[in-house]
Amino acid sequence: MARNLEDWERKHYSGGGESPFLFYVVFGSDTSELSLSRSKHRCDSILEGVDISSYGPGTHPEVLDEFRQGYLWDELRKEDPHLAEQVEAQTKCVIVQGVVADDTSLNYFRNTIGLLTGLLEAGGAAVYDPQSFKWWAPEKWRATVFEPASALPREHVVILVSDEEKSYTKWVHTRGMRKFGR
Repeated sequence: MARNLEDWERKHYSGGGESPFLFYVVFGSDTSELSLSRSKHRCDSILEGVDISSYGPGTHPEVLDEFRQGYLWDELRKEDPHLAEQVEAQTKCVIVQGVVADDTSLNYFRNTIGLLTGLLEAGGAAVYDPQSFKWWAPEKWRATVFEPASALPREHVVILVSDEEKSYTKWVHTRGMRKFGR
């Protein structure tokens, strides 16, 4: 008999927001090596509306370099040169992206975290989450995101504070809320 997965409830959910949008890049992974397990990865489906695309030497290799440039890449190179070297050495990646239709629970997020963990186990060197300006080394991803077995939005959202020009006020804004349809 199949073990039921724990639901990730949205206790304070109210409809009316946008549909959740997911976008992740797993460097070094390949879908041909992916082996998802319902019990091991807490993933019971690949979501409708979410695409999984592989890129590499034979399929649009330039896609990898699109993510290895710009401000967030430069910050990674400064903050974690070892991880940047790991990412730079990769010749393939998998992009997981799409819009989730059913967001009444966070099971879609549980499934996505399980999928990304499986992709890391399939040769992945890093998870890049451009929506929240984060690069995740596999061990950090596992410890911070996967092993707690709960959504933990604080790990997937960034709060930024900027000075307003010609004013004494601050602009507080977030990155990553689109994953939750907000």
